[in-house]
Amino acid sequence: MKYVPAVFNQKAFHCPYDTCATYAKQNWTPVYTMRHVPGYPTQYPQVPALMLAFCDHCGKFSIWLDGKLVHPPVMSAPPPHPDTPEKIAPDYEEARAVLGSSPRSSAALLRLAIQKICIELGLPGDNLNDDISKLVEKGLPVRIQQSLDIVRVVGNEQVHPGTLDVRDDAAMAMMLFELVNLIVEDRIANPKKVAELYAKLPQDKRDHIEKRDAHSKGQA
Repeated sequence: MKYVPAVFNQKAFHCPYDTCATYAKQNWTPVYTMRHVPGYPTQYPQVPALMLAFCDHCGKFSIWLDGKLVHPPVMSAPPPHPDTPEKIAPDYEEARAVLGSSPRSSAALLRLAIQKICIELGLPGDNLNDDISKLVEKGLPVRIQQSLDIVRVVGNEQVHPGTLDVRDDAAMAMMLFELVNLIVEDRIANPKKVAELYAKLPQDKRDHIEKRDAHSKGQA
């Protein structure tokens, strides 16, 4: 399912703990302190602006002050796709780590990640606009290209991979996180799954398919 970031007072979202990261119900509760004065009944006043949200899946609680997540350290972006190449994963994780403090830095790292993915796919990596066009020619869904156009990754000569854009904000960075994972899913994960399924076919069936394909190429 689509990643749902942690939002104050929402009934469910993906747990902000990386050890859980599960979409789960969140049980909210205020925080109380104890006030005891000799000779008077003990009081339990609520701590202003402080709330806890207990994850229904892992049981851990997140701490919220004035409607903002203060613990665990915020990583409100989706984790990288499991098939993200090793050379790209550190850039993605760093982009997650700095999202809260610097959305522009996060977006710059994600543009760099997209450029590196293009290189992993055998493209030059010199011009992201050209690389994305070539990926579309090879079957990259047009909807992903259109999304890249929207976030100004493609068709904007003034925004280069790894550089800051003053117009970037958290919403733009979140779109880039989703795009990186979409590209990995479409260009890396899906072909890998197909190859694994094909490898499970009996050898005689694979031989027949390869002979058929060779014959078709010879006629072309």
